[in-house]
Amino acid sequence: MTAVIALPIIICSIVFLPYMDHLAFAFIIIGVNAIGTWELHNNILKKKIDLPFTGYLGILLPVIELINNHFIHIDNLIAFVLAAFLGFAFLMEVINGAKDNFKGSIERIAATCLTLCYPSLFMVYAIRLCFLYPNANAILIFLAIVFGSDSMAYFSGMLFGKNNKGIVKCSPNKSIAGFVGGTVGIALVMTILLIIFPKMFNTTPLKMFIIALPTAVFGTFGDLFESMLKRSAGVKDAGVVIPGRGGMLDCIDSLSIAIPIFTMLYELLV
Repeated sequence: MTAVIALPIIICSIVFLPYMDHLAFAFIIIGVNAIGTWELHNNILKKKIDLPFTGYLGILLPVIELINNHFIHIDNLIAFVLAAFLGFAFLMEVINGAKDNFKGSIERIAATCLTLCYPSLFMVYAIRLCFLYPNANAILIFLAIVFGSDSMAYFSGMLFGKNNKGIVKCSPNKSIAGFVGGTVGIALVMTILLIIFPKMFNTTPLKMFIIALPTAVFGTFGDLFESMLKRSAGVKDAGVVIPGRGGMLDCIDSLSIAIPIFTMLYELLV
């Protein structure tokens, strides 16, 4: 039911609200990132960062990327801002760490770096995707690959994965069959679709395969990474905001890690 409601909203925002370089979709990304960062800070890291505003600084990164692409146009602005945020976080720990004689400083700094990068830094590339031409195609291809990979991995694992599970300890229900079906399978499906409908997307079947395969692989890595975080924190779900799915991070784990590699390949090949 969640998917039936959420997916049409996302797709409609892309197809029917393309104005100002898909500003509606960009706002969805910013909101999703804010919720995911909140879940990471409160439910997974369990407020290890004593200064909450430092833990939430990453929320600003996609916002700054959106403003930069629309109005400022400074190359590598996000890199400069991220360096400034990190420097500020380090300074705050120099001041705040004296309360426990700096015994927890390394852990707090590591937690701060994580909240700055995940999912916020990855979501910067989702904003950047809105400005690629033809941008609606880029977004739809990405969503088709990631969601299609998840679905194919599930069904491949159900059919052929009973005897090859447990390879990855952080997610013992994942199987080799599911991984192959979700990565190679979706890459082949996208390629075949482009052969059958050559005008569907502005690229060639070979380029589609080269884009789809690494994207699906990194999407799987994203799922495993978030599973590792939850096991480390001792929680089943990152949150409760999505009925039937858990938290927002549980929904965007694959997308977050996959989107930088997709954006890079799309820029290079399309």
